[in-house]
Amino acid sequence: MSLTKKEYYVRDLVIDDEYGVIESTATVQDAAKKMKELGVPDLVVIEGEKILGVIADFDIIQNVVAKGSDSKIEKVISSMYTIESVSLDTSVTEAFTRMRDLQVNVVPVVENGKLIGVCTIQDCWSYIPDENVDEIGLIPVSNTRNAEFWFASVCSILAFVLGIILPLVGIYGFFSGNQVDLLSLFGTAEIRGGRVIFSLFEARGDDFIVSFINLININGGIWLVIIIFSLLILVFGILGLFAVIFASYSDIRNIQTGFVIRFIIPILVVVFLIIQWILFGIAFAIAVPSPPVIIDGLGLTLSIISMFLIIAAIYRDYIFRQKVTSEEVSS
Repeated sequence: MSLTKKEYYVRDLVIDDEYGVIESTATVQDAAKKMKELGVPDLVVIEGEKILGVIADFDIIQNVVAKGSDSKIEKVISSMYTIESVSLDTSVTEAFTRMRDLQVNVVPVVENGKLIGVCTIQDCWSYIPDENVDEIGLIPVSNTRNAEFWFASVCSILAFVLGIILPLVGIYGFFSGNQVDLLSLFGTAEIRGGRVIFSLFEARGDDFIVSFINLININGGIWLVIIIFSLLILVFGILGLFAVIFASYSDIRNIQTGFVIRFIIPILVVVFLIIQWILFGIAFAIAVPSPPVIIDGLGLTLSIISMFLIIAAIYRDYIFRQKVTSEEVSS
C-alpha cells in the first residue's frame, strides 16, 4: 500500500502582486532605476500586453556591468531571461522546476492571458510535497510538520522552564540540607536553622544566599567546575530552545538545517544537566567533613522530566505520522 502525495498549485501560494513591469524598449538603466524606485529585484518585461520575460538585478550585473556595456544604451530585452509563464492551475512542482532549471528566482503568473503577479522559487519550495509520506510515528495527524513544530516548541519551552528557570530562581534545587548541619561547608557560624537548597549558582536558605563562588576557597575547585557547568546549562539551554524551534520551523518551510542545530546543541543540555547532578554528588562526597545533604526529590523529578522533554523534541519525527484518508490510499 502506498500513499499519494498532496499536490499544491500556484493558486495555493500567496501571489506577489507588488511587482514591477517595464517595456521591452526601455534601457537597462531605466530598469535599474525602476527597481530602486519600487524596491524590487526583478521586473517583468512586456511588449504591450505580451509577456516577454523577466529582468533581474543579477542579469544587469552579469550581462551589462561585468561586460562593460553602456546601461544607457543596452535594452532590457537583451539582458532579460525568458521563462514560460505559469497559471493558477500550474502545479507548484512544475513552477519550481522551471525556475530551478533556468537558475532564476521569479516566474510570471497569468490568469486569462493577463499578468496578475509573480511567484518566487522560495514560495514554491515551501509547498513542494515530500517524496515520502511520513508513515513513522505513534499519533496520526493530517499535517505532521505542523504537529511536530508545535510539539517541539511546547516541549522545549517546558524543558527550559522546568530544568533551568526553576532551579535558577531557587524554586527547587539539586540537593538540600539543614542550615545548622552545613556550617563547615559554608565556613560560617552565623547560620540559623532551616532548609537550604543548592540551585544553579548559589545555596539558598530562609534568610540568606551563598554564592558558589564563596565556596571555592573553602571547599576546592569542584565548585568552580559546578559554576562553569551552571553557565553551560544556562547558555546551551537558551541555544537549545531556539535550535529546536528553528529546526522544527525549518521543516515546515523545507529549509535544510545541520546536525549541530538539530541534535548536538539540544542534546548537550541533557548531557550538561546529567554532569551537573554528578558534580554536586562529587562535591559533597569529597567535602570534609561530609555534609548531611539529600537529593532534592522535586528537583530530580523535574530535571528528569526536562531531559525527557528535550529528547522528545529532538526525536519528534517518531511521535507523529501522516493520517491516512480514503482518498490518499492507492493500490
